[in-house]
Amino acid sequence: MMYTALNLRPYLKAEKALNDSYWFLAISYFNVVLPTFIPRSGDMKSTFWLRARSAKKQSADAAKHPLIVARSIEMARERGSRARAWAHRDDGVVVSPSIDDNTSVPETLVPSNNVSSAALIGLSLLGNLDGIYKYPEYPSIRLHALTTGSRQRPGGVLLFGYTFVGKLWISLGYDENGFDKEIDKYWVNVLSTIDELL
Repeated sequence: MMYTALNLRPYLKAEKALNDSYWFLAISYFNVVLPTFIPRSGDMKSTFWLRARSAKKQSADAAKHPLIVARSIEMARERGSRARAWAHRDDGVVVSPSIDDNTSVPETLVPSNNVSSAALIGLSLLGNLDGIYKYPEYPSIRLHALTTGSRQRPGGVLLFGYTFVGKLWISLGYDENGFDKEIDKYWVNVLSTIDELL
């Protein structure tokens, strides 16, 4: 199971106050769920493309769902309440019920042993960034790479994919203290799979 973000700007009304701000964030999140088993046939190529089509369909269904805006607003309320509770806890402030809004803050962020729902990877498909970075307009500046940054939760993994300067870029960010060295083997396998299939 992976979680990924969805740009909500196309679904919202244009408002001058929001458009004038660089800090206006309009995203929602949804899950992409794929089976983890390898089929007995061992036909990895067809299995890969079957799961890729399934991920594409799930993403399109989430983006086109008629309740996407209402669901996202409700999620934003819940996330905002949770963020305020965390901020107060981080500052050492006792959270009052009015601020807490019944949001429970877990005592620890250590992943549980219940693998079926705890093993999440974030997927961030930024798309084609060549439409955003107008580097042909500045020929004296040579862009060669883009460093992504994200807030990484303890025990979390985030896979980035985007096109930049005409190339496909894939990167993996993870909590170094949350995983043993086996994650290096996982990353080597991801890269070799990409090389083989693309």
